[in-house]
Amino acid sequence: MKSNSVLTAVSALAIATGAAAHPLPKSATPAPNAVLAASPPQISITFSEGLILRFSGLEITDGAGRKAALGAPSLNPSNDRELIVPVRSALQPGLYTVSWHAVGDDTHHVAGRYTFALKR
Repeated sequence: MKSNSVLTAVSALAIATGAAAHPLPKSATPAPNAVLAASPPQISITFSEGLILRFSGLEITDGAGRKAALGAPSLNPSNDRELIVPVRSALQPGLYTVSWHAVGDDTHHVAGRYTFALKR
């Protein structure tokens, strides 16, 4: 049941940001509105279709708008629908916003955002 609410939340974010075309996000780790005990080693978002890596990526900002140090984005070698971005430095407790953008194999551009938190 929880996975359905995550998919609904991620899809709603895509629609709310004007993404009426493909690719649409299907899942994300960490999930939207997740409360984590530790900093995630990476952010991954799986979309409804394959992505063009060159035009896809994300950034993470904290509550003060500071950007987190991230590694280079990549696609999962066994699933070109999954965007993976390593988190280079441990995130401190607080609220974070993931702002993503993606271009699918169909050349449609979409963007959206969601939040997650780290416990204090």
